[in-house]
Amino acid sequence: MSHRFLAPFARTALALLLLAGCSGCSGTTGPAALTSPEPACRAPGAAILPQTSGTATEDDNGARICVARGQTIAVFLNAHSNDARAFWKPITAQPSSAIRRESNGTVTLAIGVTAALLTTTAVGDVRLASRKESGGTWTATLVVH
Repeated sequence: MSHRFLAPFARTALALLLLAGCSGCSGTTGPAALTSPEPACRAPGAAILPQTSGTATEDDNGARICVARGQTIAVFLNAHSNDARAFWKPITAQPSSAIRRESNGTVTLAIGVTAALLTTTAVGDVRLASRKESGGTWTATLVVH
């Protein structure tokens, strides 16, 4: 076979190999292409209290949750145990100036459930955290826009 006949096939094969090696690549090049952006945030779980915009639970460990400034989020952490060492400690928020703790006066929690009603007051990331005496930890980030 002649070189003129094989050249188009070689170019096509090379192009296919390059595309296969770059599946999922974006058009970005340079230093920005090498850094990973913050993971996207997602909507909170469905609101279970009427005055809230959503809910976070122990299943949201490590999550980035999108909320608008002024929204109230309910956080419920269930120990799934009657052993006090397995109970979640009070939920903390950093920076604490970016949230306002609420009390609705009507929620009675089951034994082993730790809760917080938090209204966002500033744009930015708010890190929520709790821990168990038995060694477990929980964190989530509210991404306030």
